[in-house]
Amino acid sequence: MKKFLFLLIAGFCTVQLSGQTINFSVQPLSGESELSAASQEMLQNKLRQIITRNSAGAANDYNVFVIEPVITVLDKQSTSGLMRNTTLVKGELTLVAKNRIDGSMYHSAVVFVSGQAAEGADPYKAMISALRTTDPVYTRFIRIARQKIQDYYAANCATILQKAQSLYNLKKYPEALSYLSAVSESVPCYEQASVLQTELAQYVPDVQPDTVIIQKVIEKPVEVEKIVEVEKIVEKPVVVEKVVEKPVIVEKVVEKPVAQETPAARCEITLSTNRLQFKVLKCTGNATQQRITILAEMTNVDTGRNTDEFLRFTSAFTDSGTECKNFEIQNGAWMKMPPRVTVRREFYVTNVFDRFSLFSYIELLVADTKVYIRNLPVQWQ
Repeated sequence: MKKFLFLLIAGFCTVQLSGQTINFSVQPLSGESELSAASQEMLQNKLRQIITRNSAGAANDYNVFVIEPVITVLDKQSTSGLMRNTTLVKGELTLVAKNRIDGSMYHSAVVFVSGQAAEGADPYKAMISALRTTDPVYTRFIRIARQKIQDYYAANCATILQKAQSLYNLKKYPEALSYLSAVSESVPCYEQASVLQTELAQYVPDVQPDTVIIQKVIEKPVEVEKIVEVEKIVEKPVVVEKVVEKPVIVEKVVEKPVAQETPAARCEITLSTNRLQFKVLKCTGNATQQRITILAEMTNVDTGRNTDEFLRFTSAFTDSGTECKNFEIQNGAWMKMPPRVTVRREFYVTNVFDRFSLFSYIELLVADTKVYIRNLPVQWQ
């Protein structure tokens, strides 16, 4: 039992750490190179050793942050007519920390390298073998690159979210999740990124923990009292998850119209949290445009939250059980929702070719609240 809980502690701590660390993959040499395939593979292994030694290795192939090496040969000299002819190669190894998705380059460092080999041997292998993975220049390079990435994300918050949303729309969920991994709590769009990361997590399988991080956690002494605390921590999310999945509020729209307000459509609405009020004002269909427009009214009742929120039209079914698959949202997927301020937004179902009487089921996502709508009539124009 102790052994099982001990491993559970290691796994939990690893997840917490990996979400806060910017890690890198190694890209192969680009373009033509004088290095043989064996020399290039040796360089790849050297760089992997460097990032592993600095606890910066990516856990999977979807990582967006990469280190791209560039070898520049500055001088190559060979001797002849001697008892032991040799070839001397001098050059520069340039390391570039970049984003493989959008090509952004954050930091670079240059290391002078050289190698000497006997006649018939590969001098480039000797040059790469001479690289010292313990050289502080690599540790400094990774540290500065991580800081530059954080600075870039803080200064380009909106662009980062848009790019992550594009990856999400392309169903590149692991890449989108990795793209958002550098958004720290100090970044202005941290809350919006957290909402999107929560959505992405359900599509991304669990990644095996980083060996280095696990090793550090396992080396920590485990006491019986700590094991009891971890049991509570592990069980607590399960309880919360059950509460979230169970609809908290069942709103039935009052049929009697309120003065100076648009009458609400007659339907049944349930919400997964109590942090949102939601009402459908009307649902109209336009056969010419082959589109159905759902006008909704929403109020953020969480006084501690005042940010741009993420919206998503998840699914819709007609009264005959036909699933609609084409959705759009007015003005895009992000909307400012100040506390206690009622806002309106139109949700569209497009490519509608049949005139049906009602939606039997609709599911939306507004911030961290799931909205379930049942039996919503369609008024055709």
